[in-house]
Amino acid sequence: MTGELGEQPRYTLTDDGAFLRLEWAARVTIGAEDVLSTMAAVTAASHGCKRPLLVDIGLVEAITLEARHLLIEDTCSSRTGVVGADEVSKVLTAFNYRSVTPSRYFSTEAEAIEWLTGRADGGESTSREAARKPFRAWLEDGLVMVEWDAGMSVNAAVAEALVAAVAALTPADRRPMLALNNDMVSLTQEALEVFAARLDVSALAIVGAEGDRVIASYYKQLHSPPYPTRYFETARRARQWLDLARPTGVPAEPPTPARSDLPLD
Repeated sequence: MTGELGEQPRYTLTDDGAFLRLEWAARVTIGAEDVLSTMAAVTAASHGCKRPLLVDIGLVEAITLEARHLLIEDTCSSRTGVVGADEVSKVLTAFNYRSVTPSRYFSTEAEAIEWLTGRADGGESTSREAARKPFRAWLEDGLVMVEWDAGMSVNAAVAEALVAAVAALTPADRRPMLALNNDMVSLTQEALEVFAARLDVSALAIVGAEGDRVIASYYKQLHSPPYPTRYFETARRARQWLDLARPTGVPAEPPTPARSDLPLD
């Protein structure tokens, strides 16, 4: 598969079996249209299941600011190994340390392939998830508490990790969950679908900035989660509401007189 501008292919995408290979042509300036084209091509070649992606940056001339923003938020691959020809390539792709998808830079293709196929650790970590934990999860007073790392963009892989963490914390029952968003940047559609289909909680309270109110409303309207979901400005109000969703046998916090105006929806 090729991406073309005029007569000259700007990139080629091939299926190497264990991973997809994206090779950029020399002296190309990668723009937003190029990134959108490669994202569509990678998605089509993945056949509904995200796959590792080897990106040969080669002798690319430059990457525009719009293209960088798209690449940072790109989630079409399960992990991305970038191979560069020289220090210029490394500098050009340095922005990728903020990528949502786990990404690493390699100076040799062999090392990149070993990492992509899970046979070795290595490379220089370039994704923000690799540099820090996306969330903390623990039990507190009968509630599942989740605190998101500030500035985190949540993709399907991170959502799956949270679902697994909640299941490990509460193997015998479903409990209410309080999510402290802490200026979370965004959630992908795939992440929201994972939470709606697989998050096993009795209720979800979201605490955060005003933008999180919009996220909560959007999530409820478009994904119809099977558990009540509400936004709160403070953790105290969220806890009061969640007490009503606490399953039988799980210890509750002391009752408060404010419960009457916090109906489950």
